[in-house]
Amino acid sequence: MGTWGIGSFENDTAMDWLVDFEANDFRLIDRTLAGVAAMQAVDYLDADEACEVLAAAECVAAAAGFPAASLPDEIHNWVSANRPIQVKPDYVRMAITAVTRVRTHSELQALWAETNDNEAWNTAVADLQTRLRQIK
Repeated sequence: MGTWGIGSFENDTAMDWLVDFEANDFRLIDRTLAGVAAMQAVDYLDADEACEVLAAAECVAAAAGFPAASLPDEIHNWVSANRPIQVKPDYVRMAITAVTRVRTHSELQALWAETNDNEAWNTAVADLQTRLRQIK
C-alpha cells in the first residue's frame, strides 16, 4: 500500500476505493461497512480493508454535513450533486463501529503504531469518530 499522509484518502487503497465509489456510491459504502459489521469481534482487519473502511466512513460523514477538512474533489462533487442526502442511521452506526475496529484492532493501526506519525494518525481517526458521532 502506497501512503503519502495520515488522511483517510492519502493512500493507494482508498483512492482505488474512490474510483469504485464514483460508480456505486452508497452501494459500495454499504458493502464496505456491512462487511466489517459482520465480522467476529476477534477478526483482524487487514490494512486494505481498514483503508476502505475509513474512506467509506468519510463519505458517510461528508454526506451528513460533517466532512473532513481535506477531502478529494470527487467526494465534494458527489455531495453537491446529491444534496440533500438522507444518511440512514444504520450507515452511521456501522461507520462508527467499523472505524473503532480500525483504530483498535487492525493491521493498519499496527502499521501506524510503528511510525513517527502514529499520534497524528490516531488524532485524524479520532476526528472522524467525533464527526460521525455528531450526526443526528
